[in-house]
Amino acid sequence: MQWAIIIDKEKCIGCYACAVACKLEHNLPPYPVHPPLGNPKGPELIRVVHLGPEPHDDGIHQYFQPILCMHCADAPCIKACPCSAIYRDIETGTILVNSDLCTGCRSCLEVCPYGAPQFYDDRVYLCDLCIHRIGARRQKGRYTACEAACPARAIHIRTTDARHTG
Repeated sequence: MQWAIIIDKEKCIGCYACAVACKLEHNLPPYPVHPPLGNPKGPELIRVVHLGPEPHDDGIHQYFQPILCMHCADAPCIKACPCSAIYRDIETGTILVNSDLCTGCRSCLEVCPYGAPQFYDDRVYLCDLCIHRIGARRQKGRYTACEAACPARAIHIRTTDARHTG
């Protein structure tokens, strides 16, 4: 079974609840994180990027785009890691980091098209899809921290047939 992230930028309201929830869930410093003003510190496993405002024929448009690890089917970070610290969980397809093996070479940062790996305190951090919640997530109504915190329901984590991921 493969897990996939679906983000609806049309629904995201830029409240940063997902980023705060992620930091709280993973005990990452500091929280709360920044809205547009501030000086964020610590790894940001999910970031909200403000796009716009841009003029369009029917008015002005702006969007907020949560950016996080997409747990790619053909993950370049796994291939780039010279010490095999980045790997895929067989059961869920989630990309994970074994911090005991990470040497801090930052090769994964250079190849990720999403800028997902975060280097902080001499180690790489990466969204783990709250893997500690996945096992019982639907049975107990638990979701990833970002999905559960999103008041606009812009983030969804779903299972997908691994043959069709890309």
